[in-house]
Amino acid sequence: MGKRTTVSFKLILAFGILMIIVSVGSIVAMRLVMARADDSGVTQNNRYSKHYAFIHNGTGEELWTNLYQAAAAKGETLDAYVEDFGQDLTVAYSAPDLIRIAVDASVDGIIVDGGTDEEMADAIAYASAAHIPVVTVFNDCADSDRICFVGFSNYNIGRQYGAEMLKNAPEDALKVCVVMDSENAGGSNLVISGIYDEFAERGYADQCEIEGVYVNNETAFTAEEDIRDIFINSSLPDVMVALNSVYTRCLFQAAVDYNKTVGISLYGFDDADDILEAVRKGLLEVTVTVDASQMGESAVEALDEYISTGYVTTYIAQDTEVITAEKAAELLADETEESE
Repeated sequence: MGKRTTVSFKLILAFGILMIIVSVGSIVAMRLVMARADDSGVTQNNRYSKHYAFIHNGTGEELWTNLYQAAAAKGETLDAYVEDFGQDLTVAYSAPDLIRIAVDASVDGIIVDGGTDEEMADAIAYASAAHIPVVTVFNDCADSDRICFVGFSNYNIGRQYGAEMLKNAPEDALKVCVVMDSENAGGSNLVISGIYDEFAERGYADQCEIEGVYVNNETAFTAEEDIRDIFINSSLPDVMVALNSVYTRCLFQAAVDYNKTVGISLYGFDDADDILEAVRKGLLEVTVTVDASQMGESAVEALDEYISTGYVTTYIAQDTEVITAEKAAELLADETEESE
């Protein structure tokens, strides 16, 4: 009995020590991040009067690269340093965590790819309590203290997809699958509503069987695996819709790999060169895009206007465009000419 008590005590003691190490490690890592953020702000404040944190989870995506570069360039014209906050860190912090770090680093304003979860709203409230304004971009966090949302209507994008699907009137019911992620479930559901309403207004409500399918968006690899599983293990729908560049690439690549390029229509998002090439080749029916550069500029302008005047409109709408095969070929040709 005494031996068992000794073993149990040792296990409890070891677990307690482990928890202390983990806790201390987390605190040290957080303080290092804050120190780096402070150092960056101090360095840049020698040149600029304002320091804005730009926070997103789209590292490596062309859309987010273009969006940030445009935001940074616009910031320079307004005497503001726009930092791609957290992108050089070895630790992958969530967007809400980065908001809190930015607040503790005393930035002047924050631009963030929003979300509908409570953690995001709480982080924005933390910034608001510190009198640091937050602008959401691309994805909104409507039930929060953000001062402005710069983005587009997911419902209207759904209508655009629906209109493209109905260019050839369906004889039988169309099974439509929208690839979704849990972080933007609200936006994805609006796309679904838009597609259905487009069918309904044209008299095809009974021929639209539409559903959303969640995939794991933790990394590009997990998303790819989940989408490949759809092609391997499921009865494929007639139409699949992807709502970001990662899912778009996964869709048309899986269709090629599993020889499913015929019999299923794929619709994408974004205008990166490889996606335009997929549209040109017919792997994608169309892709929908937004002017990322304009969105980045508008976000910085909104933040700067609020800081200067105390007022800004709560929603700045951005236009979206449907790119067909013909348009994709033109855009690719233009890029080739510019590079020569």
